[in-house]
Amino acid sequence: MMRFLFFRAVCLIGFAGLCLDASGGEIAGLRSQLVPTIDPDVTLNFSNDFLGRGGSLDDFRTAQVIISAKVAEKWFVLFDHSTLTLEESQQYARDARVDQLTGSLGYRFVNRETGNQITRITAGSGFRSAGNFSGEQLQNGFHRIVDSTVKNLPYVSTSTTDLTLWFDADYYNRFHTSGGEGFFSGWESGYWIRASSLVTSDSQWDSALGAYAVTSNGLFDVWLGLRRDWRSGYDQDIVQRATASAEDDIAAVVGLRWGALIIETVQQFNNRASYGQLRVIADGRQPFPGIDSVPRFNVEFGFILPDVQVQLAGKIRSNVLVTARSLWRESIFIETRFGEPQYEDNASLYIRTRQLSVGMEWERSLPDGLNWISAYGALGIGYRYEKLLGDQLLDGEESDSAGRTTATLNTGLRFAAADLGAGWRYRLQFGVTGWLPSSKSEVLFLDQPFQLHKPGFALILGMTFDYE
Repeated sequence: MMRFLFFRAVCLIGFAGLCLDASGGEIAGLRSQLVPTIDPDVTLNFSNDFLGRGGSLDDFRTAQVIISAKVAEKWFVLFDHSTLTLEESQQYARDARVDQLTGSLGYRFVNRETGNQITRITAGSGFRSAGNFSGEQLQNGFHRIVDSTVKNLPYVSTSTTDLTLWFDADYYNRFHTSGGEGFFSGWESGYWIRASSLVTSDSQWDSALGAYAVTSNGLFDVWLGLRRDWRSGYDQDIVQRATASAEDDIAAVVGLRWGALIIETVQQFNNRASYGQLRVIADGRQPFPGIDSVPRFNVEFGFILPDVQVQLAGKIRSNVLVTARSLWRESIFIETRFGEPQYEDNASLYIRTRQLSVGMEWERSLPDGLNWISAYGALGIGYRYEKLLGDQLLDGEESDSAGRTTATLNTGLRFAAADLGAGWRYRLQFGVTGWLPSSKSEVLFLDQPFQLHKPGFALILGMTFDYE
């Protein structure tokens, strides 16, 4: 039980890190680096400086989310969203924000394991766009959850989409396995070298080279080494140019994997783009239990994006519409959502949102060797309160609260990630949610009418803890 609680606490800390100050991240369009002895099917990566130096800096690559997944034995897809800011440029009355949205398709040309050596070479292509992709809503929504200062920074005029070409190469050599007994038995040591490079059709060029010492024992991997990054060709605007300059440096890297959880910190020597990464991984070696081992109850935690809200749900197994032997798993749930998402594109106004719902969920594992992945759908009904708030420049002014009955619809996929012991399992969750209030409402704020309770839909990124 303590193992489960610690694992969950670390995950929550990682998610909370998204709303703290940040300053750097991975090359947008490439998978996060990972020791070659680990080859997950699905990875969810968050980069921020909650494991970097921290402090008052909130510039450069202020937040980064990377989702990558295998779609066949040698193919994978990747999605990257990065928020870039340069608050100090406001001293010169310049716009100070831009987002990067990247998609990649890759193919692994070399995947060779011989004796103590592992060699992997992957290459691919994709796109990288710069512009306004809701980074302001994401950053300020997380800041509002932890009562941090919002960043009212205007977007630069950049709006571009470029093609990308890239490669990523890993080499690992195991050279020692320890003897001994107990905890210290079975540890192996080796070294790992990684080289990667990405070029865009607009002549942006990102490269990285790293060398690391690694020790592992199956459940744990620890690595320590140096990483050198190069950036060039970022002349479109002052924000991208400053971010590239800050990320062009040599850094010390320390990483730890514990089961499905990976934590890594990158500490630069000369610049200010130190950052941390938290990753959770899943693969087909963690199949979901069969119908004889359906979880008794579940605890679900997630973020609704880009209009940021926290989602918490508890579920208990039921058989209202399905039989005990059905391939479908049914649950009755109670769910709460809360947050203060930004009001449209106005960084001075926020909607304090509280919702409590009950409903039913149905879930089924995919067939043909994919039973570690399950699809789900859920229907709920509840009550939602909304209130308009002003930021610190408006002295915290607020409107009256308005409530409406609201229906919700959730659907998506879950990926088995780890067995946490004592009957607990952990899964990643990617999905979408929609909500439909019974009617819209209108409130007065500073003597002006504003409309609340608008229907909408959003992404859900989260995790599910199952107890058998």
